Amino acid sequence: MKAKLLLLVLTVMLVAGLIGSATMALFTDTAATTSDNFTAGTIVLDVRSGPQVVPINISGIAPGYNTVAPIGPYYVWVVRNIGTLPGRLSVTFSQIINNENVIVEPESAAEGQPYANAAGELGQYLVTGIHPDEIHPNALPYVTFIERNDAAGWYIAEVSREVDTRGTIGWGPAGWTVPSRLFGHWPAGPNHGLNHFGGRTFGTLGHLPGDILQPGQTVGFFLRAALHHNLQRWDGTGWRAVDDNIIQSDSAHFDISFNLVSVH
Repeated sequence: MKAKLLLLVLTVMLVAGLIGSATMALFTDTAATTSDNFTAGTIVLDVRSGPQVVPINISGIAPGYNTVAPIGPYYVWVVRNIGTLPGRLSVTFSQIINNENVIVEPESAAEGQPYANAAGELGQYLVTGIHPDEIHPNALPYVTFIERNDAAGWYIAEVSREVDTRGTIGWGPAGWTVPSRLFGHWPAGPNHGLNHFGGRTFGTLGHLPGDILQPGQTVGFFLRAALHHNLQRWDGTGWRAVDDNIIQSDSAHFDISFNLVSVH
């Protein structure tokens, strides 16, 4: 039987607000200041049928940016099923929309490089995780790798203690600041950056048995993104340095949709 969307309420509490102002970070490739344009707060969203869509806009950031520091390493949504029936939980990323916005000096010089993109480059350079060998030694004892693909640059892991592995997305207890079951993605060739997540759907990665969210149950969803202090690009043979000013006024927009569907 085809699954039908439950006529129930899926409550998503946004622990860190994700709609920021369109400020512009002024920086050069030798000196950078980081501007975090997200506002911390709590937003409660109710859905009685269909997916719950949360828009996200990233702008006004510079190399060295890290998701929500000093608030925490991840943005966290607390997802609650307050209906009467269980449902299968997943999250879907829309296509990442990059915008060039207003080009001023010194970005205009960087935009003259052959690797520049007229549509904007921020989503390409937003790094979503690190190589598992770079996980801090103090955190590694609590990490169990379930799947790992070095060629494609990703892994799925279980984390038994609330330690930061600098992963990408994941699920975990609602009260944690980091995920306990996570998907880590690191630059491993041309498929890297936030753009790589556009159009993809993820279940709970095994955090919930069968991805089933029971009535009254809550779970946390975690997301992070960062910029290296020095941007790099893949040219087909290796990583090459990039003029950091190329993302100076850029922004990236996408939606994430929380989905709960019937299991009957």
